[in-house]
Amino acid sequence: MSDLFHSIPEVPKNESATNAIARFVDSTGFRYRWATEGLTENEFNFRPHPTSMSMHEVIVHLHQMAFYSNETFGGVRQKLASLESFMAIRNETLEVYEELSNRLKEMDDSELETCLLNKSNPNPNFPFWFILNGPIADSLIHIGQITSWRRIAGNPQMKGVNPFLGTKK
Repeated sequence: MSDLFHSIPEVPKNESATNAIARFVDSTGFRYRWATEGLTENEFNFRPHPTSMSMHEVIVHLHQMAFYSNETFGGVRQKLASLESFMAIRNETLEVYEELSNRLKEMDDSELETCLLNKSNPNPNFPFWFILNGPIADSLIHIGQITSWRRIAGNPQMKGVNPFLGTKK
């Protein structure tokens, strides 16, 4: 496993809308990495209640939202052929978050105007603002579910993860 999102990168040198969004993506990648670090097949198949999603379904949903967010900001990437392997899903999701963060850091704020949701479905097209309150914010809820559910399943998140500082001791 690579060191993607082992910590959150240093604060950007300049303040811009694209850097702010990239920082949010970096924070999401960091939280996702540590929420999923050390999961076993037991947790991957865990379902806290018969009517809830399984951990596998939540991780697939996060994977899909990462791709959707990446596509909105100009990314093009071939999705996994199979979403059955936890490690393959996890690694690809982290790679997509990194790709998205890097692209945002290279974008000029004026380019945000061309970023539209639902590119594959032309009606309706929403401006990029909706990706913030939609898939990116939703990702944090689901990452919290993973953290909570793995505790219920008997494998809590590793100690020393500090989302405020973006570090792992």
